[in-house]
Amino acid sequence: MKSIPRRLLLLAILGACRADRPTTSASWRDPSPHTVRIVAIAAGVSLEVLDWGGSGRPLVLLAGLHNTAHVFDDFAPSFTDRFHVYAITRRGFGRSSQPPDSDAAMLVSDLRIVLDSLRLSRVILVGHSIAGEELTGFAVSYPDRCEALIYLDAAYDRSGSKVLKALAKLPWPPRPPMTSADSASVAAVKAYYERTDGVRMLEGDARAVFRFDSAGRFVFEDSLAKRMIGRLVGHLTPPPYQRLTCPSLAIYAVPDFPGAAVPWYTLLDSAGRSEADRLFPLLQAWNSASRTQYRQNAPLAHIVEIHNAHHYVFESNRVQTLDAMRTFLALTSAPGDTRAKATQ
Repeated sequence: MKSIPRRLLLLAILGACRADRPTTSASWRDPSPHTVRIVAIAAGVSLEVLDWGGSGRPLVLLAGLHNTAHVFDDFAPSFTDRFHVYAITRRGFGRSSQPPDSDAAMLVSDLRIVLDSLRLSRVILVGHSIAGEELTGFAVSYPDRCEALIYLDAAYDRSGSKVLKALAKLPWPPRPPMTSADSASVAAVKAYYERTDGVRMLEGDARAVFRFDSAGRFVFEDSLAKRMIGRLVGHLTPPPYQRLTCPSLAIYAVPDFPGAAVPWYTLLDSAGRSEADRLFPLLQAWNSASRTQYRQNAPLAHIVEIHNAHHYVFESNRVQTLDAMRTFLALTSAPGDTRAKATQ
């Protein structure tokens, strides 16, 4: 697989590099209890929206850069007892339209149009990884429509700080290469990423983001992902947390050793481990600086630090993530919402 440039890789913070234009199997059926809507947002542009139903306030999930809404297939149902839960696949991935380019402002506009289509006037937004840009951007642009924000290892400054520039000068230890057997099928690719990443991959997301040829083998192509990352990088500014008016929770995966930052650390040779060891202090510094920036600037800010969690913290530390989210959401419940207040 072609590697993403080091200066761009940090946007996904160790997220798996995925291919565009997926091929799905007609015989496979998604077991997650959601309905699927395709929402038109402009001429020739539409986005996939998953709806798990539920009773209560609308809660909308946004995936990381290389994922689709299906990354939440197993996580989203945890909230349908108290909320009406949706997830949106951003343009460029899965069943959503394949644009030539997009930037953070366009993604925020897309989100607003989808919420209008769903007739959701005020929402709780939950975003993983790069979706933090959309959460902050939406809440600043449409403060009256934001009830609360939850950043799932997403509240980072990706605008090009000195630490990020220093990281860009260092080699990133590559993921162990795929073998022919690793790329033979959906199941094999899923197993490969789970082995190298150390967390479960949802099959619905794997089928949505990977591309396979007519024989069912994985196609090594990530050109769209590179264009999407490059476009976003060129337009990012420091997150304007100080302009937020709604309460927010930032859950951070805090690395305390190199293997927590580079999940395939134990699979590396000595040279690769040395590269990871050199990167680690800078990654720690970026994580720490981002936490401080959020804590000092976001009004009504709440922080939960989960040490040595995976970037996909809602998979690696499911119980802790759910507990933190439910506790926070209980604090933000609407007047008279006794069900939300009772949630622990």
